[in-house]
Amino acid sequence: MQSMIAVQGEVRAAFGWLEQADVESANAMMDFLQNHAYWTMNRRKDAFGELKQRLQSASRVVIIGAAVERSEIAESELSGDVYVAADGAVGALESYDKLACVVSDFDGAEHLHKAASLSQIIVAHAHGDNAERWRECLEKWEKLSTPPPVIPSHQTNQRLSEMYNFGGFTDGDRALCMVLSCGVNAENIHLLGFSTRGVGSWSGTTEKAQKIAKLKWMKRILSELGFGKFVRS
Repeated sequence: MQSMIAVQGEVRAAFGWLEQADVESANAMMDFLQNHAYWTMNRRKDAFGELKQRLQSASRVVIIGAAVERSEIAESELSGDVYVAADGAVGALESYDKLACVVSDFDGAEHLHKAASLSQIIVAHAHGDNAERWRECLEKWEKLSTPPPVIPSHQTNQRLSEMYNFGGFTDGDRALCMVLSCGVNAENIHLLGFSTRGVGSWSGTTEKAQKIAKLKWMKRILSELGFGKFVRS
């Protein structure tokens, strides 16, 4: 998956972003988690172990993106499916019975908060321009009676203790990188709701022109991983 980490540098260069901003956000998230009694290192490791086991034992892992329709999910569902939701796309699920985790950079608004309030695993991503959002969310979640398990991820070239760089860029393609890194066979992975035609209805707060540009990177990453057939364009 090294090439999927290398592409993060290309994305930064294309948008004029600095890696140092990504590093600062990631380190700040790690400091926040380390000072919280619920999100201890052991709890985070246990959450990741639980997630990996669930993904590996599923007959099929379905990753749902921001352009997914609820009807698509119902029509394609198979016995033994497990879902990984890209941020706000978790709102397309009628229930969380088969939800393994939400992969989020904290744009998912009320849909993300609902999943967190019901203690679903959140793969929480830190990058240069979301530090305010992730802090606001984590401060809200820590007040819950049972905060959601959190698995922290980053997008830097550094080795950051207790954080993961799964590769990829958008929540959707990063979710695929995460699933593959957990040892799930490619033939057991199915994608729904990935499109470059426009901003998906589950995208949450976003700037449209920039989002469209980001989706082109998403398509490239999915294509390089052999999943380009799932992208509507």
